[in-house]
Amino acid sequence: MAITTIRRIYAHTALQSFVEASGGLFVAGFLVRQGLSPSLALVSTALVLLSRFALRGAVLPLAHAYGLRSVVLMGVAVRAVSFVMLPMVSGLGAMLVGYILVSGLGSVLYWTGYHAYVSAAGDDAAMGRQVSIQQATTATVGIIAPVAGGFLLAGAGPGVAFAVIAGLQLLAGLPFIGAANPVIDPGAMADPAIVHFGRRLYFAEGLQAGCAVIVWNLALFVTLGQSFENFGGALALAGVGAAAGSIVIGKLIDGGRGTHSLALAYGLGASVLVFKALAWASPLPALVATALGALATPMLATAMLSPLYAMAKQSRSTLRFNMATEGGWDLGCSCACLAAAAVLAAGLGYSLPILLGLGGIAAIARGLTGWYRQAAAAV
Repeated sequence: MAITTIRRIYAHTALQSFVEASGGLFVAGFLVRQGLSPSLALVSTALVLLSRFALRGAVLPLAHAYGLRSVVLMGVAVRAVSFVMLPMVSGLGAMLVGYILVSGLGSVLYWTGYHAYVSAAGDDAAMGRQVSIQQATTATVGIIAPVAGGFLLAGAGPGVAFAVIAGLQLLAGLPFIGAANPVIDPGAMADPAIVHFGRRLYFAEGLQAGCAVIVWNLALFVTLGQSFENFGGALALAGVGAAAGSIVIGKLIDGGRGTHSLALAYGLGASVLVFKALAWASPLPALVATALGALATPMLATAMLSPLYAMAKQSRSTLRFNMATEGGWDLGCSCACLAAAAVLAAGLGYSLPILLGLGGIAAIARGLTGWYRQAAAAV
């Protein structure tokens, strides 16, 4: 049953990654094209994240009543609705507010349920390999999906493009139909010490991701002339070499060399952030920085998620652990977006907000190093 469930997760990951790379990565740029300034686009992103933080309490009673798989499927359906709403946004107004709330609800149901589901289904002894396969799948899909999304937006228009993406989002739920549906014990409480530690890590990861991904993608979109085709092509080019990095990290983790994986992933991540801060204003250097970032991203995700999924299982309640820790991610990422919005509004450019992510990288590397050392000492 566990192997079947993992295979379903892999199939879902491929479809969901296509949705994210062909649609989700274009949202901030699309809002700019719809009349919002880059600062307001980042504020809108931060509000989606903060709405997730506020709505996360709704996940627990739903999981208790219907199970984790059902929560994931609910999130898939609500996210599809948010993609249909997106083309109707035209600057500041009621539709933007509605999109923020619906997108926040869909995201919180999906991501909280998904990470709790994977935590419950994963094999501790092969967690690094399993997460690395998911990241490699994401990277491979990322070679094709951004080009498809960019040309679809430019050629067919936002209405058709986001309707197609919404349909793909619904298809991403199919692998979970008939899958195991873990029931949540209403009385199960997560270990407070592990939750507190995981929340701090997720806050730092949210800060890093906000600077290295959300702020960077917006800077890249602006630098490439706000062209969906150019932006999609840049992301696709970057995805070519990304899969290898995640596989290497996964093997290091499962081989008991977690600290080696941290040095490789976060050393590269920090170097890429510095390069991005220097390169964002010129198209060719920005493309090189994007390629390097694509190599680092799956390595960072695998190095981060493998121990976090293990922590979730050790906490005795994967759902409560993920509810608490993902709230930390939302806060960290929203802080990055709001700080970047303030800097851009002051006319200072993207370099400083990108470099802010170095603080997140340092905090994660320090925290996970302590985790691996503690785990090694306990053996």
